[in-house]
Amino acid sequence: MSGTNTIAAGGGTMKWLLADVPGNLYIRPFGYPDLQVDEGLNDSDKTITVPAGEEWVVKWIWVELVSDANAGNRNIEIQIQDDAADIIARIAAGIVQAASVTRYYLFAPNVTELTTFRDTDKLSIIMPEWILPAGYVIRIWDNKAIAAGTDDMIVQCMTWVREIS
Repeated sequence: MSGTNTIAAGGGTMKWLLADVPGNLYIRPFGYPDLQVDEGLNDSDKTITVPAGEEWVVKWIWVELVSDANAGNRNIEIQIQDDAADIIARIAAGIVQAASVTRYYLFAPNVTELTTFRDTDKLSIIMPEWILPAGYVIRIWDNKAIAAGTDDMIVQCMTWVREIS
C-alpha cells in the first residue's frame, strides 16, 4: 500500500488506500481498523471511551482474565454506556470463572456461542456490531466484583474508526 489519503466527504472524511501493485484503489467507507488495548494489571473493571471526533464500529472484544485466590465466581460482562453514563446494552459471558484460573473470552458476531469453556479455558459469546458515537463507553468488567483490584484483566477491542467533524 502506498499510504493513506483523506478526501472530504460531506459531514466527515473518508480514508482510502491505494495499492501500488497492481494499482487497485481500495475504499473503506467507514474508515480504518484500530485495536483498542488495555493491558493494565490488578484491575478487572476496564472502560474504553470513544474519543471526540470519532465514531466506532465495535467488531470484537477479546478478554483474558487471570483470577486471584480470592474465593468467588467471576462473571465477565460487556456494557455499552451512552455519553450520559446510561447503560444501553449489556452482554454477560453466562459462564462463571472460579478463583485461581486463567480464562479467555471472545465477544463477537457470527461466533458459536459456547455454553462451557472449550479446551478448558476458552469461551465465545455472540455480540452484535455496535456503532458508537463520540463519548460512548465500552465497559468490560467482572460484574460480581470479586477481586476487582487484584484480578488481572487484559482487553483488546477491534474497532473500525470513522473520523467526524
